[in-house]
Amino acid sequence: MGHSVRFRRKVMPRSLADLSAMVFMSFAIPAVYWFEVYIVAPTIYSQTLNFLHTILGTYIVLNIIGNFVAIIVVDTSTQGLLLPAQVPQGWHVCANCESTAPPRSRHCPTCNVCIMKKEHHCVFAGCCVGLANHRYFYMFLFLMWGSTLYCSFLNACFIWPYVGGFNAWAAVRLLLPGVWLLWDPSLATLYSFLFSINVIGCLFMSVLVYYYTGLMLTNITTNENNTNARKAQKYNLGSSHNIKVSLGERWYLTWVFPTLESPLPYDGLDWTPQVVSSTRPKTK
Repeated sequence: MGHSVRFRRKVMPRSLADLSAMVFMSFAIPAVYWFEVYIVAPTIYSQTLNFLHTILGTYIVLNIIGNFVAIIVVDTSTQGLLLPAQVPQGWHVCANCESTAPPRSRHCPTCNVCIMKKEHHCVFAGCCVGLANHRYFYMFLFLMWGSTLYCSFLNACFIWPYVGGFNAWAAVRLLLPGVWLLWDPSLATLYSFLFSINVIGCLFMSVLVYYYTGLMLTNITTNENNTNARKAQKYNLGSSHNIKVSLGERWYLTWVFPTLESPLPYDGLDWTPQVVSSTRPKTK
């Protein structure tokens, strides 16, 4: 992350739902990593392939966790910025913040602050996704989707002997993993539970990646898509430009690791085409 990135002072979720979702995600990611690396892979791969699998798996999970943390800690709000007293063209007044708000920003009632280019409020991160942390959110989704897709196929080979092949009873165990885990708390049931969680996560991530990729390629947010998609079309300047708005100028490197710099072409205050990212918003 570059020197221009601002960090949130308070990162703890403000609602019980957000806190619960964050805790679940914080435990689910390491649990699946442990299951794949220490339980599944040694039974599927040879010693050499298992070693390579462990190296790659560790890198991927650190990348996922790094992006998840970045979503939470990177400040994408207008808080701390010097905003004009008058209302410039395209801006609006936020009654909740009692200040002017730049174009494409929206007030979040949960975070209680205006978010620049607000995408949505993410319950799993306990904060909003906006201009500054959109890159980390998308890469988190993309890496999670790729990981769960790969693990679903790998786990299918591993879990087959434990459920006795494909039959109705196996389907019940895999479709209702939580219930069956309480009914029969065995090691085989735990494996079935982790397998099902991974498949459900893969399906969920597939839908999210498809949806948010479509929004990113057209440079439109969820709120704009739901309220006034036609008006937001003025921000659609071609897929290659639109990708840079979300992932930065070095978008092709953002998958490597979240600490790599990828400057954004806009500062969130001025949405005139080709505003150079070196124009930094002043802070109080």
